[in-house]
Amino acid sequence: MKTVFTNEVFKLKNKPHVDKKTVNAFLGRIESDKGLTKEQNKFEHFCSFFLPFDTESQSVYLGHHIKADDWIPPGGHIKLEETPVQTVYREFAEELGHKLTNEPIELFDLSIKDVSGNPQHQCRRHYDFWYVVHILKIDFQFDRVEFYDAGWFTLPEAKKKTKLKLYNNNIQKLKLL
Repeated sequence: MKTVFTNEVFKLKNKPHVDKKTVNAFLGRIESDKGLTKEQNKFEHFCSFFLPFDTESQSVYLGHHIKADDWIPPGGHIKLEETPVQTVYREFAEELGHKLTNEPIELFDLSIKDVSGNPQHQCRRHYDFWYVVHILKIDFQFDRVEFYDAGWFTLPEAKKKTKLKLYNNNIQKLKLL
């Protein structure tokens, strides 16, 4: 499984918008013996976030996440024996009620987020793969256990909605694609 994770990181290694320190931290973390998934290491592990993106309207789908209390992209923890892209497929169905078929999925960034301040879970650090899912603007049946609300927003609207700078920066990077 380490090889799959490493190959994903190498897709971004020479992209000018991807932070080189983050790339190196990902590679070092993958090569460590700390475990990649939450099942292997409940404190620090890998996740996949994805941005449903309608290119024509330049709109992104966000949810007002209950635990994060912020408007954020959907995503989740990578499960044991699951690749980062498989997580996107699973989480898309679970959180948005839509099964992906032929929609293009593109890895576009990496981030490391300190999540130790959230008393609702034991996670301390997330190593996040960021994907864009090119999809037409449709009404998803979002998971109401996960999100208070959700919807499509233009990139300027999304910038105003999202409080967390890390998520906001990644949303704005869609302009580079």
